[in-house]
Amino acid sequence: MKHRILIVEDDEIFLRPLQRTLEVAGYEVLAVPSGEDAIDLLKNDDVDLVISDKRLPGVDGVELVRRIRTEHPELAVVVMTAYGTIGSAVEAIRFGAEDYLVKPFDAGEVLLVVRRAIEVAELKAANRATIRRNQERFGLRNILAESAAMHEVFELVRSVAGLDTTVLIHGETGVGKELLARSIHFSGARRDRPFVAVNCAAIPDELFESELFGFRKGAFTGASETRRGLFQMAHGGTLLLDEVGEMPLGLQSKLLRVIEDKRLTPIGSDRVVEVDVRFLATTNKDLQAEVERGAFRRDLFYRLSVMPVRVPPLRERAGDIPLLARHFLQSSARRSKKPVQAIAPAAMEALCRYAWPGNVRELENVIERAVIVAKGDVITDVERFLAGGGEPARVDLTLPFREAKGRVVEEFERAYVAGLLEAHGGKLTVAAKHADMDPKNLWEKLVKYGLRRAAGTGEDGPA
Repeated sequence: MKHRILIVEDDEIFLRPLQRTLEVAGYEVLAVPSGEDAIDLLKNDDVDLVISDKRLPGVDGVELVRRIRTEHPELAVVVMTAYGTIGSAVEAIRFGAEDYLVKPFDAGEVLLVVRRAIEVAELKAANRATIRRNQERFGLRNILAESAAMHEVFELVRSVAGLDTTVLIHGETGVGKELLARSIHFSGARRDRPFVAVNCAAIPDELFESELFGFRKGAFTGASETRRGLFQMAHGGTLLLDEVGEMPLGLQSKLLRVIEDKRLTPIGSDRVVEVDVRFLATTNKDLQAEVERGAFRRDLFYRLSVMPVRVPPLRERAGDIPLLARHFLQSSARRSKKPVQAIAPAAMEALCRYAWPGNVRELENVIERAVIVAKGDVITDVERFLAGGGEPARVDLTLPFREAKGRVVEEFERAYVAGLLEAHGGKLTVAAKHADMDPKNLWEKLVKYGLRRAAGTGEDGPA
């Protein structure tokens, strides 16, 4: 498809040869004599680039650039100017023009500037599209949860998403800590800026400093070129320190300094670089215990945990299991192109009984395997994919007997009523009859465990 270019020029001497040059090069060209005409045309026509003279009757080129930036922010503009008014062309660039051409110009120069301006505009549009997709994908509203425990997490996250507060997200492996960190970034004021995640557990100790801070060419053996570090790549955006508890103790003081001063010095350089970065961190360790045993700096711990957020394990929010299982079923069936549409009641009950030591990540893997081997459109067997065949929830032996028993009973009740509602399509009366329970008693348990929306009744419960 041809790119469309709008020329805004009232001098035929410059307009005609410019129009011919662009048309011969394969562009579709529109032309108007004034800024007002250009503004009117852009209300109804799509173009890829505007080439405007600086001097125009009425709305001049600089004012036209301002209007286009306001009304059509994704549209590229190139300003034409005479040799003696280059300063005004630079002014136009300051207000958003992509480039400028100095009259008189030759065909090669015109085509180079036009091609470059369109390419830059397309890159910016692609980047904006990626940002929009990420905002849609990682928005808090897209994290699936019905449990009261997770809604408490969401409320806490919403309170800090729009701030620059450093957040420490802690929880077991597989609960979705990185997903929550991305949601914080893409729900905040920096959502249009970079999000850079560094896995502290995956970088060898000897490379940690160079990866974070960058280095100058020749700083050490193998440094054949100057390279920016992850801090600089995240400038203006967010840096996620994933599994920060794995960071080498010797580097923790340097990290603390950067967090506090927002300045760093690349390896082999004597130049201080300022970085504007929001810090998020995740860990599956008890960092307070790591501090007490001397494996993590106390001052860094307090600097990172300005706002601590605990993501509960799946066994503490069994009411989310049916919702997550159905979501993973749909996405896995779509990827594998299999006609699987549902999970049998008995299989769902087995999922809700299981302790999920691998949390949400394990649930996703189990559903994917079950979809792959499914023979029809319903998953009937999941227990063969569960470690221990769907063993009951683990007992916390650090608690007194009565408290430990109470927790096990609560986990069983939560899993049972969630699976019961799923098995009976959310029909509370039918589910209560099957379980030989009073509907009001079942409703009270749904309210207690944050599962009301799983029931096909109104918010006021059964009559």
